[in-house]
Amino acid sequence: MVFKPIERKKRVYQYVIDQIKIAIEKGNIQPGDKLPAERELAEKLHVARTSVKEAITVLETSGIVTVKPGVGMYLNDDSKSQIVFRLSHMIDERSSDFSDVIELRQAIEGDAAYYATKRMTSAQRKRLTECYEQLIHSERLAETAIEEDYQFHFTIVEGANNPVLLEVMNVIAQKMITGLKESRYISVNDEILNNEVLEEHTNIYHAIMNHEPEKARKAMWEHHLGTKERFKRNSNNKGGNTDGN
Repeated sequence: MVFKPIERKKRVYQYVIDQIKIAIEKGNIQPGDKLPAERELAEKLHVARTSVKEAITVLETSGIVTVKPGVGMYLNDDSKSQIVFRLSHMIDERSSDFSDVIELRQAIEGDAAYYATKRMTSAQRKRLTECYEQLIHSERLAETAIEEDYQFHFTIVEGANNPVLLEVMNVIAQKMITGLKESRYISVNDEILNNEVLEEHTNIYHAIMNHEPEKARKAMWEHHLGTKERFKRNSNNKGGNTDGN
């Protein structure tokens, strides 16, 4: 299997995906095949393993590959043309998709935090405290904490006690989880960014628990704005750096 070392333009993980797409187009990788291990891909493409990990996360959450712990990574057994089409779309649209979802979440969760502050029951407040403590514990350990992050935000929307808001949240749940995997991956590998996320979640939690609806809405908005800015900075940095993450 032959790969071409990447050039320094796009985000690094996108080039990793692009090289996998080229290998599929040329028939070097067939649907159902086992792909090279992370270390091998990193060496062949002359990139850091963290960039390969990021590419694998995107491929897995998009249903392109299946990762079997202790066994390896396999290209899913779909048609070759379908896989190539999905990879092409992914490379071109991934950044805008992320920003679009974050902007939608800003609108939904900002108001949800406002109403949750006013409407949460005692049981819901207790549940939010449990979610918050689990999330902060994981963040302090520099863990990815995708499930903890999702549950924290979902509990706030649930606490708004507006069935339409909750319905919209359920509709975008998978996009949320995919976005969380990308954003958490960025922050967890940087102590400063991880502390920023920790502080933002703390501000949201305390505003809700202290019955400050406007402050809760603002804290939620600023959290999502921060997420978008961190993603943007990471994208710009990776555009000119293939050696580190």
